[in-house]
Amino acid sequence: MGNRYVSAAYRELGAILRQAREKAGLTATELAHMLDWSPAMISRMEHGRRTSTTTDVIQYVVMCGLRLPEIQPIVEFTRQAEHKHGYYLSDERIDGSLQSLIFHESSAKHSIIYEPQVIHGLLQTPNYARALITAVNADFTEDWVEGSVRTRMERRRILNLSDHARFTFYIHENALRLRVGSERIMHEQLLHLLLTAGLDHITVRILPSAGGERSAFGAAFHLMEFHADRPIVYLENLRDGGLVLEDPEFVRSYQKMAPMLAAAAMSEGQSRKLTADLADQYDRGSQRGVADHLEEEQLQRRIGNELRGGGMAEEQSQRRRGFELRGGGVVEPPTPIYEA
Repeated sequence: MGNRYVSAAYRELGAILRQAREKAGLTATELAHMLDWSPAMISRMEHGRRTSTTTDVIQYVVMCGLRLPEIQPIVEFTRQAEHKHGYYLSDERIDGSLQSLIFHESSAKHSIIYEPQVIHGLLQTPNYARALITAVNADFTEDWVEGSVRTRMERRRILNLSDHARFTFYIHENALRLRVGSERIMHEQLLHLLLTAGLDHITVRILPSAGGERSAFGAAFHLMEFHADRPIVYLENLRDGGLVLEDPEFVRSYQKMAPMLAAAAMSEGQSRKLTADLADQYDRGSQRGVADHLEEEQLQRRIGNELRGGGMAEEQSQRRRGFELRGGGVVEPPTPIYEA
């Protein structure tokens, strides 16, 4: 039952099992004794170095005191892990797709990320993330949206860990020009992007629209490389999860794209200048927006005043016409008694 290759799915499964054991207040030795397993078997399961069967996992979590509603998603995930080619992450599975992604991002030594449409999640501000989540998931509750925003902000912490990994972001210019929310939100977002790009272990390079088809590399992807494990690729679905690819042939095709992205992208300096220029444009746009809003309010007030004034004049005219009709014509002024 041993397994020399450490699958990403089994690594994540091992972390879930270890968390269940620790929550139950059990040591690995105590759990091994209760299950009549060796402590080495518990260790291999928790480190993903064993192809654990569904039966193994059920016995493990039941002994940790988990109930059926908690066991079912773990069993389903175990079945996905058995496929070995990859597995789908859903926001409704265990702790959600972002929690799974955070687990792998935190253990990677280098992440290469391509994003053609929007600013990548690791680089998003709270306001940008909220506007994007609301637009894509309009049917979700406010509490769900705010929870998703908090999770994304927690995910950003890996960029500031003391033992940080390297991150290389390739972002298409279209993502910077696509307005998410308002000009003010975009101004704030691009300033945050500039500040983050200044960190030593983070590289942000823009793929220019002027490059045409040479700057188009298909859908977004996130390639993660590890010290001792095989690389994996994460493909995100903006609405409800994503897919982790582990099959070496699938992963290799994304590895081949990395040097092509580097060749097509602007330099770091050019990327910073373009981002700063666009941030300035959004700032000026937001200021114009405030001025336009005030001007529109003034115009509406003026129109309202004119309508109210016109209404009074019309009412007076109607009264005068009614009086004339009742008196049989225009009322002449009274004739003086004495003529001069």
